[in-house]
Amino acid sequence: MTKIWMSKGGVYFIVAAFLFISLVLVLNHTGFFNKIAEITGYATSSTASLNITIGNSAPTIGYVDAISAQDPSIGTTKSVIFNFTATDTDGYTNLDSTTAKAYFQKVGETTRSNTSCAANGTASGNSQNYVCTINMWYFDINGAWTINVTIDDINGAHAENSSTTFTYNLQTAMTMSPTSLTWTPVGLSDTDTGSNNDPIVVNNSGNDVNLNINVTAYNLRGEITTTQYIYANNFTIENASQGCSGAAMTNATSINVTTAILQKGNNTLNYNNDTSGQEQIYFCLKGVPSGISAQSYSSAAYGAWAVAIIT
Repeated sequence: MTKIWMSKGGVYFIVAAFLFISLVLVLNHTGFFNKIAEITGYATSSTASLNITIGNSAPTIGYVDAISAQDPSIGTTKSVIFNFTATDTDGYTNLDSTTAKAYFQKVGETTRSNTSCAANGTASGNSQNYVCTINMWYFDINGAWTINVTIDDINGAHAENSSTTFTYNLQTAMTMSPTSLTWTPVGLSDTDTGSNNDPIVVNNSGNDVNLNINVTAYNLRGEITTTQYIYANNFTIENASQGCSGAAMTNATSINVTTAILQKGNNTLNYNNDTSGQEQIYFCLKGVPSGISAQSYSSAAYGAWAVAIIT
């Protein structure tokens, strides 16, 4: 058997090393070295701040209803209802439904809008459908109108779609008031006597433009002595006060009211100009035929006078 010989000094070294390691372990376990670090200012641990940015995906509008051609409603508004669908890859709840808006636009025309389109039905996945109602006026011009729809998400990202149009049809229509003309009693020798309840106001109730106004007059027959007449050519018409210097009428013949050109417009404004969509017609009795008797003469026998717009 081989014997290991070790000097007394070596034994002391091993024992000393063992005691040193044991002391270090004990001191470390009791936090002695941390205390030393606090006293000397040398840190043994620290903290780290964090900053993470989550990206936002902007919404998109991929679908807008195809709106069929629309006819104006005579003298009022036409409600046009349609839908569009917005999509957000961050989820439909990321859409700000309060910002859903729709516009009908045409160069030179007043934009018609709905700034509170409503969510329509249950959302599906990342998409939400919206329904919009926009009122078009009878005097809005005919032709192609752009459909513009927009929405934001809750982070302010914006989506817009103006890729589609719809057709607003041409509407030629009119209304007028009054529909009955009267005169105060006229003497046999009186001349240039205007109606006491004219003018007849002709309103453009559609969206056609540059319309002429024609009047067809008929002879007035006596209501007692039916062989006596006030003839159509005893009257003149024009779009100025009294009408006594206007165009002479001819029985059963359509006569143009010169200088009266009816444009489209909001005729509730009663401006009698191109922007309000109306014209006025005045009627004048130039004189009565000689030899007729004092009685009432009316259009009952041959028909009421006709007022028409001519394209």
